[in-house]
Amino acid sequence: MARVLWPAVKALSLDVTGTLLVHRHPIHETYAACALWAKLENPPSAEELKPAFKEAFRETSKSGCATGFLATGRGEGHGCSGPGYPCFGHEDNLSSRSWWALVVKAALRHCGRNYADQDFDRFFRRVYQHYGTLDAYEELSDAKPFLDWARQQGLAIGVTTNSDTRTLDDVLPMLGFHDHLRWFVCGREVGSEKPEPWIFVETYRQANFWVDGIKREEILHIGDSLAADFCGARAAGLQAVLLDRSDNQKVTQYQDWLEHPEISEEDVKAWTLRDLGEVKDLLQRSIIQQLQ
Repeated sequence: MARVLWPAVKALSLDVTGTLLVHRHPIHETYAACALWAKLENPPSAEELKPAFKEAFRETSKSGCATGFLATGRGEGHGCSGPGYPCFGHEDNLSSRSWWALVVKAALRHCGRNYADQDFDRFFRRVYQHYGTLDAYEELSDAKPFLDWARQQGLAIGVTTNSDTRTLDDVLPMLGFHDHLRWFVCGREVGSEKPEPWIFVETYRQANFWVDGIKREEILHIGDSLAADFCGARAAGLQAVLLDRSDNQKVTQYQDWLEHPEISEEDVKAWTLRDLGEVKDLLQRSIIQQLQ
């Protein structure tokens, strides 16, 4: 049975990382290069940093290990007790810089490194500066052609992402995506992350500003995470398709701890597409079938 989007889609919500763009270089390799640049004593290698960053990101996002240096990203303690800072520190009102300092500090600790504040500050600034440059990101080749086409069809387009505000305010404009988009929803501002329903409630609220009277089921969400994007959007009442970017080695599932409800393999397979070109084809077929 052919896939059909129903009811007719009036707005598109897109994930960002893995859907529109990727990191140009693996994060652990960037951290290692920055450690060499900063002349850290016994700098951690990329091999050490790969699992260390993954664990640091998980625990800071979810369940621990970031006490002692909230305001400045500096601190004395390196214990792993206490809560983490989900939604990029929304509840504690952390800046993007402070939150990432917690992650980087934890990654070094997982590598068995403990540097003086002045050495850490030199290293961390290099890391943070890198992710404010074009060298850190690469737009996916199907992204802008799809956005151009969707805008020509009169669809309202926005992003719904678990990334922090820096992605919305700096990265998307730097890559020229902002002019294609009407709304920008991120977990840091909402205090809720995909697959939780409240972030999609905010997506609906902002879409409704641009398309007055739109219904939730008239919004199609597109992303590359089964749990966060596909199952999360559907549970919130939106339509959804899942992008399978597995053929692109630069696409990484950073929040791989997210769980999804039981769902049939047939259902997932039916709504899994390889790229945004296939999403365009699906939208075109659905428009034609709805007119018949």
